[in-house]
Amino acid sequence: MNVAHSLRLTRIDVRRMVRKRTAPDSRVASVVSIGLFALLTLGLTAGGVYGGRALGRALASGSLDLSGEGALTAARGVFGVVWVIAVVIFGVRVVGQRGTLTNAEGVLTVVPTAEAYLGLVASEFVYLLAWTLLPAAGAGAGLALGAETLWPAAGVPLALAVAGATAVATACALGLGLRHVVTRFPFVAEHKTGLIALVFVAYMASIVSGSLNRVVGSLFEPMAASPVGWYADLGLLGLPGLGFDATRAAAVVAASVVFVAAALAAGSRIADRHWFADPALAGETDDEPAPAATGTDVPTDGDAATDAAGEDWLTRRVETVVDRPTAALVVLSWRRAARAPLKLMYAAYPLFFGTGAFVEIIQTGEIPVYLPYALLVFVAWAGGVVFTLNPLGDQGSVLGPTLLSKVTGRTFVLAHVLAGLVVVVPVGTALVAVTAVLSPVGTGKTAILVGLSPVAMVVAAGLSVGIGTAFPRFEATNITRSMETVVPSPWAFALFSAHVVLTAVAAVFVGLEGARTLGATLIGGLASFALSTQVSLAPSTLYTVSAVALVVLLLLPALSYRYAVRTFDRYELA
Repeated sequence: MNVAHSLRLTRIDVRRMVRKRTAPDSRVASVVSIGLFALLTLGLTAGGVYGGRALGRALASGSLDLSGEGALTAARGVFGVVWVIAVVIFGVRVVGQRGTLTNAEGVLTVVPTAEAYLGLVASEFVYLLAWTLLPAAGAGAGLALGAETLWPAAGVPLALAVAGATAVATACALGLGLRHVVTRFPFVAEHKTGLIALVFVAYMASIVSGSLNRVVGSLFEPMAASPVGWYADLGLLGLPGLGFDATRAAAVVAASVVFVAAALAAGSRIADRHWFADPALAGETDDEPAPAATGTDVPTDGDAATDAAGEDWLTRRVETVVDRPTAALVVLSWRRAARAPLKLMYAAYPLFFGTGAFVEIIQTGEIPVYLPYALLVFVAWAGGVVFTLNPLGDQGSVLGPTLLSKVTGRTFVLAHVLAGLVVVVPVGTALVAVTAVLSPVGTGKTAILVGLSPVAMVVAAGLSVGIGTAFPRFEATNITRSMETVVPSPWAFALFSAHVVLTAVAAVFVGLEGARTLGATLIGGLASFALSTQVSLAPSTLYTVSAVALVVLLLLPALSYRYAVRTFDRYELA
């Protein structure tokens, strides 16, 4: 086997991933993407240095007594559970979109399957290191400084690299095997949509019922007792008072080398069978999704006539409020949303963070007092994500004709904003109203929440259309092998979500005295911990800062809307 071929494939794949996430065609998007990545990784690294140094000092001074088998078991269990989580994450990546090679026919004609598979595994390993190596090195350096022992500075990143290699190798082999079952067995391939929905429902049910937490907890002791837990010995060897075993540290390195070799051999066999097997359903390939999955079925003459009649009726109704070009674009946005329901799954992401509220409602039979406020933030966020966070990318192949038509930027942007608001405002306001009435927030606050709901949605729509125009995404994202949809770019998601959350927090601090007092106490405590000195923040100061921030945040959507209009008018296709 020629490892140089695998490394070249890895380099090409990594370069392709970097270009995909940094948007080289847009200088602004590229700078923001790189800046956010650097901010996140450097922030985690600085946090690792500070936290590791504090922990090392506490262990060295004896103020934190972690002696005994309990501490060793806990550390090994944490390492083991994190390893399992990494296997699941990268396994899902392989099942979804990483399990097939780009230009597979050309690659597999030139190099053997084992070399191509090694390149795939290596690129996934590089992706893991890109996000975790610097924070791990920072944590190790902090532990070494605090405990005044050298090994953690090298041991923590080494443990990450070795454990990551075994996790990625395992995930690629298991993920490719599961992908083969999903795509090559007729029954599974024919019913994949129902099976995906069933898995999703089961996953949500496990979160709401607490079963997922129990499953993860049940893994703790077995993983601590397994050799996977020995990565803790490798990373934390030499810390005072803990008694990690050097023999286990050396053994896990040697065992990892053997394990990775075996996992690569097994994965190569699976890849050889999977990549050269025909899809279970005729007409499908690994590179081109089935039309039905993308929501772009070729309609029959009867369907086309029905769709045209429905569109004409809707267009005439909307024309009573706006001009014909705007009405046509509004109806077209609704039609795209209806024909790409997979996109709506992305708008449901915040619901994962609301499982605690669902559990509380089921257990107590009462709606928590904070739920109407959280729901107001969610409906504003979801409305922006579905209709206005990727206006250019949603045009698809008709973007060129749209730009060349007589449609102005004002018409284009207004149509997309209206398409979202017409749907989201009545539904979201009603949802917030019902939840607020059934919750113990009181009549006065219920009226305020209901009145703020349409305002929040209008503000969110104005902001999201500008962010989506600045960070468009044109390529489809694979949900499964034969399901894909065009969704907003990750950076658009991140920036829009950050603005919505910051605006909500600033509004809470301005409007609620109790929240302001609690926020001032928490911020002062965090600042005191970070700076190792007493820091206090007066609630009045937090009120002033929050009020100024709220004004700025509420002005940004107007500027964002104007930016979207000007960008469309000046947009040029490369």
